[in-house]
Amino acid sequence: VYKRQGINAEYGGPCESRMGNSQAGKVTKEEFDELQKKTLFDSKELKELYKQFKKETPQGVITKKDFKEFMKSMGIGDPFLHDLIFNIFDANKDGSISFPEFISALSTMTRGKAEDKIDFAFQMYDLGGNKYITREGMTAIMESFFKLTGTSIVYLGKKYDTPQSLVDEMFKEMDVNQDGKISLEEYKQKVKAIDMPQGFKLFSKDGSS
Repeated sequence: VYKRQGINAEYGGPCESRMGNSQAGKVTKEEFDELQKKTLFDSKELKELYKQFKKETPQGVITKKDFKEFMKSMGIGDPFLHDLIFNIFDANKDGSISFPEFISALSTMTRGKAEDKIDFAFQMYDLGGNKYITREGMTAIMESFFKLTGTSIVYLGKKYDTPQSLVDEMFKEMDVNQDGKISLEEYKQKVKAIDMPQGFKLFSKDGSS
């Protein structure tokens, strides 16, 4: 029996949840069905993904510590980026990533409509959760991106050598009302035509997008 947000992949009944934050709960077949309705995976895919999730995370959740170790193994060593990406998956902010949280984010990133991917990416840039992107927050993110990619970043076909120059250009283009922050609507106006099949493909080393 698979336990934790504990979908029983064989539908033998509800399973007890053993969450990383010690909260108790149960996930029923009906709740599993709800995942199927809310995501873009069918029942068979969800079962297989859940089995794989349990294989990789026997404790039933991805802890922040495990997530950071995984990111390091991928060559991403910046703690700021670890937290940034982790928080996107950790929807309920309990310090761990459950299967429903993981699968919901994965569904959007890999199969979501362009509009959904744009909303998802905006959440990453909205550090304060205030429905807008600040210059300070975007600068912190770009500084981390520069550490990851090297000495420069290509943004929509143009090369930038410093985080500040890139942020200045982004705000020049996106901050339509010049209030010092970028709203979701302003962000959408700029990137709505850009498909991001891997989640956040707006930036790249070689200028591809």
